[in-house]
Amino acid sequence: MPTPSMEDYIEQIFILIEQKGYARVVDIAEALSVHPSSVTKMVQKLDKDQFVVYEKYRGLVLTPKGYKTGKRLVDRMNYLSNCSR
Repeated sequence: MPTPSMEDYIEQIFILIEQKGYARVVDIAEALSVHPSSVTKMVQKLDKDQFVVYEKYRGLVLTPKGYKTGKRLVDRMNYLSNCSR
Protein backbone atom coordinates (compact mmCIF):
# COMPACT_ATOMS: atom_id res chain seq x y z
CA MET A 1 0.00 0.00 0.00
CA PRO A 2 1.56 3.31 -1.03
CA THR A 3 1.96 6.14 1.46
CA PRO A 4 0.16 9.44 0.78
CA SER A 5 3.44 10.91 -0.47
CA MET A 6 3.97 7.98 -2.81
CA GLU A 7 0.42 8.43 -4.06
CA ASP A 8 1.15 12.06 -4.96
CA TYR A 9 4.07 10.95 -7.11
CA ILE A 10 2.22 8.04 -8.73
CA GLU A 11 -0.72 10.29 -9.54
CA GLN A 12 1.53 12.94 -11.09
CA ILE A 13 3.50 10.36 -13.08
CA PHE A 14 0.21 8.93 -14.39
CA ILE A 15 -1.01 12.40 -15.40
CA LEU A 16 2.26 13.27 -17.16
CA ILE A 17 2.32 10.00 -19.09
CA GLU A 18 -1.31 10.50 -20.13
CA GLN A 19 -0.59 14.07 -21.28
CA LYS A 20 2.89 13.78 -22.79
CA GLY A 21 3.46 10.09 -23.28
CA TYR A 22 6.37 10.11 -20.82
CA ALA A 23 7.41 11.34 -17.39
CA ARG A 24 10.88 12.63 -16.60
CA VAL A 25 12.29 13.46 -13.19
CA VAL A 26 12.49 17.14 -14.08
CA ASP A 27 8.83 17.20 -15.18
CA ILE A 28 7.69 15.51 -11.98
CA ALA A 29 9.77 17.91 -9.86
CA GLU A 30 8.27 20.91 -11.62
CA ALA A 31 4.70 19.63 -11.31
CA LEU A 32 5.06 18.86 -7.59
CA SER A 33 7.28 21.88 -6.79
CA VAL A 34 10.05 19.76 -5.31
CA HIS A 35 13.75 19.33 -6.03
CA PRO A 36 14.76 16.78 -8.68
CA SER A 37 16.86 14.97 -6.05
CA SER A 38 13.69 14.39 -4.00
CA VAL A 39 11.97 12.97 -7.07
CA THR A 40 14.90 10.67 -7.78
CA LYS A 41 14.76 9.29 -4.23
CA MET A 42 11.03 8.68 -4.43
CA VAL A 43 11.20 7.18 -7.92
CA GLN A 44 13.86 4.75 -6.70
CA LYS A 45 11.53 3.76 -3.85
CA LEU A 46 8.61 3.40 -6.28
CA ASP A 47 10.83 1.20 -8.46
CA LYS A 48 11.74 -0.96 -5.47
CA ASP A 49 8.05 -1.30 -4.59
CA GLN A 50 7.25 -2.17 -8.24
CA PHE A 51 5.07 0.84 -9.09
CA VAL A 52 7.49 2.08 -11.77
CA VAL A 53 10.47 0.87 -13.75
CA TYR A 54 13.18 3.50 -13.46
CA GLU A 55 16.38 3.61 -15.45
CA LYS A 56 18.81 6.35 -14.53
CA TYR A 57 19.07 8.98 -17.30
CA ARG A 58 16.38 7.22 -19.35
CA GLY A 59 13.19 8.02 -17.49
CA LEU A 60 10.50 5.81 -16.10
CA VAL A 61 7.36 3.90 -16.97
CA LEU A 62 4.51 2.71 -14.80
CA THR A 63 4.20 -1.00 -14.13
CA PRO A 64 0.71 -2.52 -14.37
CA LYS A 65 0.49 -2.09 -10.58
CA GLY A 66 1.54 1.57 -10.88
CA TYR A 67 -0.84 2.22 -13.76
CA LYS A 68 -3.78 0.73 -11.83
CA THR A 69 -2.92 2.80 -8.74
CA GLY A 70 -2.42 5.99 -10.77
CA LYS A 71 -5.71 5.55 -12.60
CA ARG A 72 -7.54 4.95 -9.32
CA LEU A 73 -6.01 8.10 -7.80
CA VAL A 74 -6.87 10.28 -10.80
CA ASP A 75 -10.40 8.87 -10.95
CA ARG A 76 -10.82 9.61 -7.23
CA MET A 77 -9.51 13.15 -7.72
CA ASN A 78 -11.94 13.73 -10.61
CA TYR A 79 -14.85 12.28 -8.63
CA LEU A 80 -14.12 14.48 -5.61
CA SER A 81 -13.75 17.62 -7.72
CA ASN A 82 -17.11 16.88 -9.40
CA CYS A 83 -18.80 16.33 -6.02
CA SER A 84 -17.65 19.70 -4.72
CA ARG A 85 -19.41 21.59 -7.51
